[in-house]
Amino acid sequence: MSSSTPNSNSNPRAGLRRDVPEHPENDLHGAADYYNKVPPEPRNFDELADQPDPAELDARNRASTRQAVIFAVAAVLGTLLFGGILAAVARLAGGPLCEAGEAVWLCSPGWRTAWALLASIPPVVALLACAVIMVRKLNRYERWVPWMGVFWIPLVPFTMAWLILTVGILARDGVY
Repeated sequence: MSSSTPNSNSNPRAGLRRDVPEHPENDLHGAADYYNKVPPEPRNFDELADQPDPAELDARNRASTRQAVIFAVAAVLGTLLFGGILAAVARLAGGPLCEAGEAVWLCSPGWRTAWALLASIPPVVALLACAVIMVRKLNRYERWVPWMGVFWIPLVPFTMAWLILTVGILARDGVY
């Protein structure tokens, strides 16, 4: 047997392993796609013909990573922007704390409570939306790992820190 002829005894499952593609020209998976849910094998020719084009699937996987990063940045910036705009509205509305000459943005106990409650909504919604998107990507056999990273790295710590701030305002107002 020559060295160019594959030895069928060396690996009887050659081409059936996920990490060794049978047709390398169709293997557009990267290391980030290793943990993707594996779609079921086609049982007939029609199911085989209905499978997505590997190039289209690769483009969707790359887009998923880009979308996850954009979502993380937008969630954090959106929360900060919403909280800032709400605080500016509270400052413009005025109140007894602002008239007393104190350097505060939330000028009344009502605005403090309203700001704390309303400003808590965007990070919680973003966290839940990220979780839903992640599960949907997983079930569509697309790249979901970046969404898991976005969930745990920027969103969970940011949401926890933001809620500590807002719940702290509510707790402080409850003491007086």
